[in-house]
Amino acid sequence: MIDTALPLVDLHRHLEGSIRLETVLELSEKHELPIPAGGLEGLQEAVWMSEPTSDILKIMPKFDLLRQVYVDYEVCKQVARECIQDAIDEGLDYVELRFSPFFMAEMHQLDPMGVTEAVCDAWQQIDKEFPLRSRLVGILSRTYGPEICLQELIPVMAFAGKGLVGLDLAGDEARWPAGLFKEHFERARNAGLRLTAHAGEFAGADSVRETIEILKPDRIGHAVHAADDPAVMALIADRGITIESCPTSNYFTCSVPSYEAHPLPVFLKNGLKVTLNADDPTLFSGLSVWQEYELAAEMMGVSQEESKKMQLDGLEAAFISAEQKADIQKRKQIDF
Repeated sequence: MIDTALPLVDLHRHLEGSIRLETVLELSEKHELPIPAGGLEGLQEAVWMSEPTSDILKIMPKFDLLRQVYVDYEVCKQVARECIQDAIDEGLDYVELRFSPFFMAEMHQLDPMGVTEAVCDAWQQIDKEFPLRSRLVGILSRTYGPEICLQELIPVMAFAGKGLVGLDLAGDEARWPAGLFKEHFERARNAGLRLTAHAGEFAGADSVRETIEILKPDRIGHAVHAADDPAVMALIADRGITIESCPTSNYFTCSVPSYEAHPLPVFLKNGLKVTLNADDPTLFSGLSVWQEYELAAEMMGVSQEESKKMQLDGLEAAFISAEQKADIQKRKQIDF
């Protein structure tokens, strides 16, 4: 369970999977985009994950329903602003919202640079009202291949320091291994961006090892199959890498067969740094980080002390300075 005296953070939340369905419905009707019959309820039925599936082809149409609304840069700005506001309203003390400029731009042939600028503009507006409550992480969508990802890296680097603090690698890790993106991560590191990468979600422990050894990330997203190899878990511990764990997402994408089989308790018992995150709340019926902590306790036997450690590890792993982390902790104590 969550310790309300400690800061609560979400370091792994996708903008594309956090959009309000009410906004999707409104914009789809406004721009005459195809949507399921039945209004909001019909949209919920089409988008929400009702059962686990390992077939990514069954999941992508859900994302297509969501991303079809990015018809222009003002919409990108609106959605980003709403997603950050929703995370704050959820009770999070800090959130890192990640997005793929190319993925958002693709359907209506927008410029990834313009998409990135719009998202960063939205962040700047929110940050004036809620300073130090959020930051942005750019995603390279590896499924498009290394060349497209180089194009995607350009706007992410261009807005480094303007709300954008990190780079992520997401997508089909089995077909597009980490080694193909070494140059991308070296460029990002030299530009001052912090690094995270999805690994061990849809591929085995070797994918996690390769990601760590080649990309040298500060954090790993999911890392589910790292638990299959004690040597890989030891590598994670030795490098001081934090795992961005998303149990509900892992269950619905069949990365694990059940909540009870999730390796989170194994990670904790091996002394790894872990934080809990919502991943794509819109796909999971509006899942909150609060619910993830409750599920970890009820379904995985995570103790109160282990939950507290995850909260602390989450703040420590945030892509902000030590002084800013101290400010968040101080503000939380004052509010409490």
